[in-house]
Amino acid sequence: MDYLPLIGVVAVLVGFALRLRVTVIVVAAGLVTGIVGGMPLVGSDAAPGIVDTLGRAFANGRAITLFVLALPAIGLSERFGLQEQARRVIQKISAATVGRLQMVYQFFRIAVVAMGVRLGSGHVMFSRPIVVPMAFGAAGLEGQQTADSEEGDRIKAASAASENYANFFGQNLFFGAAGVALVVSNLKQNGLAADADPRRIARWTIPVVIASVVLAAIQYGLLDAWLRKRAAKRKADRA
Repeated sequence: MDYLPLIGVVAVLVGFALRLRVTVIVVAAGLVTGIVGGMPLVGSDAAPGIVDTLGRAFANGRAITLFVLALPAIGLSERFGLQEQARRVIQKISAATVGRLQMVYQFFRIAVVAMGVRLGSGHVMFSRPIVVPMAFGAAGLEGQQTADSEEGDRIKAASAASENYANFFGQNLFFGAAGVALVVSNLKQNGLAADADPRRIARWTIPVVIASVVLAAIQYGLLDAWLRKRAAKRKADRA
């Protein structure tokens, strides 16, 4: 077996070790892999080249960059007080905690992606401008100092986690999701299940989603307990 084309993996590791830009690393790894694999720089319909392959990959994944379209609207909303209003709304709910808020958001995102609606990057459109400020309000934290504190870092991490858990594990609840289609095609191509049904594959995602929700609930519960201890310590220091 010829292992030389795997040099692209080495290029990726070296790039990350040198802390280069991800785009530069990926393009460099693609070029190196194509060259050692004997691909022409610019190919034809019969034999695609490196540039053709990279261009086709970018075109097929162009939907990933759609979140950029939301950035101006989110910036204007934040400029005119979106975060402050989100904080005020959550502070009016006495039973709200950071953990409960993350669970509500996680259920919301699971429901959305289960219907086949991805909504682009939830980190950009929901977590950063809405969920994080609401979580700060639920924790009773105010001001820029909170964003740079240990409490702020943990809250932001939990907000990112709730988006990741819901979007990653919940997307395959939709039988038309790309992940489900990939499983079905692999089963058929390898002769493991000629009659593979996407709806049946999607149902097997339910136990995984339930497990992710249970583990997330434990994580958020521990975070709430830790935040209560920190709040009690701050109150004792002021006394």
